[in-house]
Amino acid sequence: MLLPAVALMGFTPFQTSLRVQPGEIASSSSNIPPDRVVQSVAKARTEIAQNPNSAEGYLLLGTALRIGGDLGAASRALDRALKLNPELSAAWLEKGLIGLEGGTIDSTEALFEKAVDADPSNAQARLQLAVILLRQGDFKKAQLQLESAMRTDPQSAGAYDGIGFIDMQKGDPAAAAREFRKAAALRSLYPEAQENLGEALLQLGEAADARNAFQKALASGLQDPSMATYGLASALKRLGQTAQADVEFAKARELMRQRIATDRAQNANDRGLQLWHSGNLTEAAMAFREAIAADAGYAEAHNNLGGILWQMKDTAGAQREFAAAVRDKPDFAKAHNNLGNVLVNSGAVDQAITQFRAALAAQPGFASAHLDLAVALLKKGDKQEAETELRQALDLDPTLGAAHLELGLLLVPASGQLTPEARHELLEGLQLEPQLWSALPSSIYTGLVLGN
Repeated sequence: MLLPAVALMGFTPFQTSLRVQPGEIASSSSNIPPDRVVQSVAKARTEIAQNPNSAEGYLLLGTALRIGGDLGAASRALDRALKLNPELSAAWLEKGLIGLEGGTIDSTEALFEKAVDADPSNAQARLQLAVILLRQGDFKKAQLQLESAMRTDPQSAGAYDGIGFIDMQKGDPAAAAREFRKAAALRSLYPEAQENLGEALLQLGEAADARNAFQKALASGLQDPSMATYGLASALKRLGQTAQADVEFAKARELMRQRIATDRAQNANDRGLQLWHSGNLTEAAMAFREAIAADAGYAEAHNNLGGILWQMKDTAGAQREFAAAVRDKPDFAKAHNNLGNVLVNSGAVDQAITQFRAALAAQPGFASAHLDLAVALLKKGDKQEAETELRQALDLDPTLGAAHLELGLLLVPASGQLTPEARHELLEGLQLEPQLWSALPSSIYTGLVLGN
């Protein structure tokens, strides 16, 4: 008997962004080679195998899984690290980064504060805390955090950039320009600092230097190029380059139009996530539909709406939304995995396997996708490959109780007599997820209880 794999309806997070982002809010696997993620996970697993009570091992595992994009598995590993060592500052920092990546921005302030309390020299935690305080408009507290980060790490480009942002809010562009230049000098590729420098120089009337700063920012790849393009156009106009300025103004207007639509979609998506977390599925679905209306190609909103419809038992609607998510974002691992789970439950096992493999091609460190692929393979009777996938899932995330249980059931011989390995895996899974006792076949349940 196979236990149904729990479909974790994940989502790729929206990160609310200021034009100034001191501390660089970490993103997941987009810029990290998959083989490096797998190597980091393997290193962590080796350390845990050598010392099961190693908080640092679980921290390393959680960090690798977060970078790989598997936020649920990462959070479980970090929870174990913090249970072993509640004063592990880096683990609190990682939990906060997961909160940012998962869209729960408001709840991360306390996590970064715990990271700072555990280790006042944790400059990155102070930077992330300053970002949140800047979003809240509390410039005084943000500046205290940034200054502390600079004392701990004088090479912190993000801290100088943040101080410059505060100087701009105080109406002191000359002081801001000095801080932005320091930030840009400390980090060769820092487009936000270059953009901010351009804004300060424009206010100072230094149009030629502002033009150069905006051009560097745009060449470095800004996430949102609209304001830098507008700034470049303004600098060109002041320099008398009217024709080129008009071209840039036209680009800026189109980028701003797109940005407004994107902001509306992201705000609606954020609201939907908050409603979803609070259990209000109906209004959450409305918010995600509002996001899609603002930006029809917003894959994250399609994926999140699919998760809501799945919970509301609208299988056809969920399948449609997950399919839209992978259409609009072909490397969206979680949406591929969610679509695979819907297809499995609809009996389309071969199509589901295709989706699970697509999820793993996009994100090799996605432990839940390995588990879900194994379940689908077992439905087809492919026990050997299923065992390989289950062991891979557990190598990536040893806290995945359902994978332990599936592996234990797979290892039970035809006689029904529990082998030591099968018993170990079953008990490990049940210890991690006690609610799975109710899903055990009666013979297995009896064997475990009676020790047969």
